[in-house]
Amino acid sequence: MASESAFSPAQLTKYLEYMALPAIYSPYLDDPQSFPKTEEALTALFRCQITRFPYDNLTLHYTATEIVDIAPESIYEKFMGVGDARPSGRGGYCLECSIFFNHVLRGLGFSVYTTGCRNRARVNGIPGGEFKGWTHIVNIVELPTGQKYHVDVAFGGDGPTRPIPLISGSSIQNLGSQEVRLIYGNMPKQSRTEQKLWIYQYRNSTERDWNSFYSFGEFEFFEDDFEVINRYTSWEAVERGNQWIVKFLRGGETSAFPVIPGELPDTNDHAGDDSMVQIVGKIMYVNGVVKLNMGGKTRVIHSLETQEEKLVGLKKWFGFSF
Repeated sequence: MASESAFSPAQLTKYLEYMALPAIYSPYLDDPQSFPKTEEALTALFRCQITRFPYDNLTLHYTATEIVDIAPESIYEKFMGVGDARPSGRGGYCLECSIFFNHVLRGLGFSVYTTGCRNRARVNGIPGGEFKGWTHIVNIVELPTGQKYHVDVAFGGDGPTRPIPLISGSSIQNLGSQEVRLIYGNMPKQSRTEQKLWIYQYRNSTERDWNSFYSFGEFEFFEDDFEVINRYTSWEAVERGNQWIVKFLRGGETSAFPVIPGELPDTNDHAGDDSMVQIVGKIMYVNGVVKLNMGGKTRVIHSLETQEEKLVGLKKWFGFSF
């Protein structure tokens, strides 16, 4: 049975309308509970989510508080606005986006719960060393077929672009040449190897080795657990001072970006699938630098020096206002 959502049917309808889902999902806008519980529908919803609500940790750097409010009602107001107000264009960091999406899925009638993840530290963007403490979150969705899926809508640029079935070793094509997969196994430091975990892995081409980002188990975390995690992760983000935004781009929505001829991937192979939402690239902001990746090499498209330039640039490239 689906858990109760913090969002009302009217709020869910507003959300679905903002998603700009493929036309075949229009009949479900006014009856959110009837939204299809299929892999195709979940994938379309997932991809609309990550192209509308970016991974964004700027709240910690542009507000008076240094702790993110992760109450689902507060996240909804931040993302979607109050009443008839237009959505802000803002996203949030992992806890915000995944808790928000969890309550969306609950409201649509999906069987879903959240669990915590142990990340590995990154050096120059590459994960290494031991798995650390709980600093990330994913959703686990079980469809009526009985198949379970890992659903991570907020892991930044190396996050998946679709739900991943909990099937060990089954890889999916991510953006460009990157592949991601789940392995059912153990962290190196475990002394109880019978306690299996899921490991999220990636490789950027078939010639490279698989590398592990984070691990998670199939046990439920609750809001109280994430309130504890949020204290640490909020502090860590402020302590490090890094400002990040990662927004995935969907096919047909790239005209505002300086795409080089031949850089945009061919989407004709999906032209006959009216349920498909195609991910074609991502735009990123890292400490004053705006970068674009259309499935190949990442390139800088704008450098923002002063605070005024940053605010103007965030409005231009991401639609943000503060």
